Amino acid sequence: MRGAVGERLSRWLVPALIVAVTFAVAPGGEAPFSGVKTGLLLAGSVVLLLQSVWMPAAGPAALAPRVLAGLWLGTLALSALLGPAAVPGGMWLEAAAGLVVLALLQAPPPWAPVFRAIAGAGTGLALVAGLQALGADPFLWMGWAGAHPGERMRIYGTLGNPDFVAAYLGASLCVTVGEAVSAERTMVRRGWIAAAVLQLCALASTRSWGSLLALGAAALSLLWSRAPTPKVGLEQGRRGRRWGFMLAAVAAGALLLLSASGRSPSAALAGRRYLWGVAAPHVLDAPVFGHGPGSFEVLWPLWEAEYWSAREDSSEKERFAALQDHAHLDYLEWLLELGLVGTAPRLLLLLAALRAARQAPDARGRAALAALVALAARALVDFPLARPAELCLFAVLLSVPVDSEYGTGPHQSGRRRGAA
Repeated sequence: MRGAVGERLSRWLVPALIVAVTFAVAPGGEAPFSGVKTGLLLAGSVVLLLQSVWMPAAGPAALAPRVLAGLWLGTLALSALLGPAAVPGGMWLEAAAGLVVLALLQAPPPWAPVFRAIAGAGTGLALVAGLQALGADPFLWMGWAGAHPGERMRIYGTLGNPDFVAAYLGASLCVTVGEAVSAERTMVRRGWIAAAVLQLCALASTRSWGSLLALGAAALSLLWSRAPTPKVGLEQGRRGRRWGFMLAAVAAGALLLLSASGRSPSAALAGRRYLWGVAAPHVLDAPVFGHGPGSFEVLWPLWEAEYWSAREDSSEKERFAALQDHAHLDYLEWLLELGLVGTAPRLLLLLAALRAARQAPDARGRAALAALVALAARALVDFPLARPAELCLFAVLLSVPVDSEYGTGPHQSGRRRGAA
């Protein structure tokens, strides 16, 4: 039975994990951003799993998604054992995400604090990125001179790279707009609107073309979502439309701001095509269990050498050839590292979450859908699902239930059915 301590733990553990993984930095370390965040995510995932066992929820998610979450972990272990190029330690980030999904499906927390944590963390990240864009890097005030040459690269937030910041803000912005539309009090609504504007400005300052795809897909997801049911009421319908208009305006604003960035989208796309052209054929080398977690970075030099050795014209080798640690297409990287066996449950879980979120009757539910779509779309041209902060958001959003069968939808502000 839950006590007062257990209720507080259930309410604040996930928000605390989101905030910690977003802002934790270890200046001067070998991996000042990803290392400490991965460690926190792994530790937090274990705590969440223990909490789900210690305090089982009155209404866990349906069996199918919980089975898929278990398969996420099981297939990861198989790929780590059977993959010919598996890297020791290469599975920990994926394992942490799988544990988060499994724990939250088994014992869903009150979702309102989780959404506010995502929106608040995005606002804090946007503030740091905005200061960096203005030349007032807070880390310099603390005496840490990071190696970030160039005007654009100095906007690294607390994540290490402007593209990483853009990927995170693309999701958190959707959630923040959802909070603004959901707010009952005028002052609270205005505060969230101001936070959304700050995030949009920081997002534009990163000059990341992937944001166009992410926000465009998020806006389109609102057209795909179902209309509110009659019992939700006319006011909810008006709010849903208002939420759609606001997100469309955000996407249009991002388009206008990014179009003046001076960066060439064709050059970025050419680089992506090169990466995919080199890596994709090697899915067939280990199609079932993949090459193993963490193997992409190890095998890339061999794949690239093989690619150029098979071509007579190597005039563009100097332009493209370079060490790479990710495929910039997460689904391709899943196939390469985890094979069909590992990719299938992840994609099925994503599709199940999108299908469930489509039923969301209010702005918070649509925010979850839009944010998840933004990350999933971004993963087509980037690797947000291989970075701890964005992967943490992805795992949490995969776990947001909206099915009234177990009564923990994001439209509910607090306690679960059956909770004391």
